[in-house]
Amino acid sequence: MNKQVKESDIRFTSNNVFELLKKNTGVDWKKAFDPTPKNSKINYLEKEWTSSKIFLNPPFSKSKIFVTKLIDEMYKHQSIKKALIILPWYQVEDKEERVTSRAKWYKTQRSRMSKFKVKITHLKNQEFYNPIEKKTISVRVYSIYLQRKEAKK
Repeated sequence: MNKQVKESDIRFTSNNVFELLKKNTGVDWKKAFDPTPKNSKINYLEKEWTSSKIFLNPPFSKSKIFVTKLIDEMYKHQSIKKALIILPWYQVEDKEERVTSRAKWYKTQRSRMSKFKVKITHLKNQEFYNPIEKKTISVRVYSIYLQRKEAKK
């Protein structure tokens, strides 16, 4: 993982966002495996993700790498039952005039997500904590909730 992290990428999920996600999905995401931890000494992109629940609030400048890794891991490991991704609006919305060319990768990953149950929710502006500036910042985000489809009997 690139050790050069953009300052705009440094934001931690607030308790209010976790509560909203729990209300929307019925899952306590605070207890899920988070491959984007505060400890930058561990490169989770080089490790396998096998936890049953994965919470992914990736550095937005590296969203493509983290989301691709998550989908790859879900294809590879049946142990992953649920995952939740937080992404900024400009990577999710499909209005051509609003989506930057950098975010076109999302469409490819979105089609790969169709193997799972997918629930996309516009969370509007939410507060995230920026530890560098020691303040909360407001970011318009979406949550993408993935669940493994149950096997047909």
